[in-house]
Amino acid sequence: MLVLATVAGFLGCGESPAALSPAPLPGVGNDDEWFWRDVLAAPLPGEAAPRDDLLALQPPAARSDALNDLAHAGDPAALTTLMAALRDEQLAVACGAAQDLGLYDHRAALPRLVKGIGPYPVDYDVPIELRAAEASALARLGNPAGMPLILAVLAEGSSDPDPDPLIQWPRTPRMAFTQRLALEGLQALAGTDFGFHSMASVPKRDASILAMRAWWNENREALWERTSLDDPHLKQRIRLLVSHLGAFQLRQVDGARFTLAHLGPAVVPFLSEGLAAGDTYVRLHCLEVMETLAGLVGAKVRGRLAVIASDPLLHDPSTGVAAQAARVAGAAGVPDPLLIALDTRREPEVQLAVTDALAAAGKAEAIAPLQAWWTDARAFTVSPDLRAAVEAALIVLDVERDPEGLLAMLASDDASEVYPALDRLIGITGSDHGIDAAAPPAARAEGIASARTALSQRGASR
Repeated sequence: MLVLATVAGFLGCGESPAALSPAPLPGVGNDDEWFWRDVLAAPLPGEAAPRDDLLALQPPAARSDALNDLAHAGDPAALTTLMAALRDEQLAVACGAAQDLGLYDHRAALPRLVKGIGPYPVDYDVPIELRAAEASALARLGNPAGMPLILAVLAEGSSDPDPDPLIQWPRTPRMAFTQRLALEGLQALAGTDFGFHSMASVPKRDASILAMRAWWNENREALWERTSLDDPHLKQRIRLLVSHLGAFQLRQVDGARFTLAHLGPAVVPFLSEGLAAGDTYVRLHCLEVMETLAGLVGAKVRGRLAVIASDPLLHDPSTGVAAQAARVAGAAGVPDPLLIALDTRREPEVQLAVTDALAAAGKAEAIAPLQAWWTDARAFTVSPDLRAAVEAALIVLDVERDPEGLLAMLASDDASEVYPALDRLIGITGSDHGIDAAAPPAARAEGIASARTALSQRGASR
């Protein structure tokens, strides 16, 4: 069993995080519409304003040369000027600004660069060329957030292009410039181009793409865990993101969650600060970022995330926050705090989230405690949602388990039983097996038989 350490111990300073207050958004008035891409590029207190004179130079080549000279000279205004230039109407100027941010080690630009590549659809419909340049700049700064985009760009024109819907762009055979930009990022992180050339034959490109993906799959966790967020101006921007996770519009929340999660595991102390916020939504969204992080990192960091989430899971007065904390522990694969929560949190929303999280954690040692708890819980009135969740969790945790409890719910003439059971069936098998929850029970028989076969084969194939 995992020994639940204190959150403060994992923060490295032995002190509880201070309560977080929203910092003013630079350049944004009370009634202004705003975008994180603009806010993260704006100068913070103590930073030089962007050089508007250079950004207005004509022709575009003059702007590019002036921006490069500014960066090369180490001018204090380079950071904010280059970030402003990412909005340049001339694509070559914007791409050059992204390259210079990476080449000249402007770590405070990390949040702005991450925001430039996602979430999709990105603000202002950023061209794929600029997104590739931003992904490569991230790679030069030691951040692998853009690697899925880089690999998808390089796979264009091969026999197996990446189908990820989050990084689509209009298909075109004219990808040589974009692939050159992307290749710079791959080389920065991997130290090799894997023999890739945009004009090579399809078989040669296929072989290069296969080697790249194998390298990424093998090294992804280690790359994430090497990320660092030690620049003071970078820290200011991270705290700005965290403190405004309670923003009114979901667009801003989505942007902040995406950006924070893709800064890597070094963002965890800042998220811990957010868990001390009085704003329920800030605490909730910090935990959502942790859940995303759990899918990027290795076992050590996942354990750390589960420990941090255990406090709100067991003690937060908001059931929504506690339920999200359960999801963090489930994504981290750590059942211990979840099993404690089964006996200490009586709210139906939390019990449901804990049960689903135990399934997500996938640890067989949770079977006996869950069964014992369920034996006691059934003495009381339980919802169909909770019943379906427990039946599904026990099936997931024990592949030899008889699935008839879940199948009986799928055959029920009570739709309130069928719908949650069908959701869990899809989660386990990846298919609804043609079962229509609104159809009469007899019409579901064939689909239920298919589901029975699929669930039974899980144990037979072990």
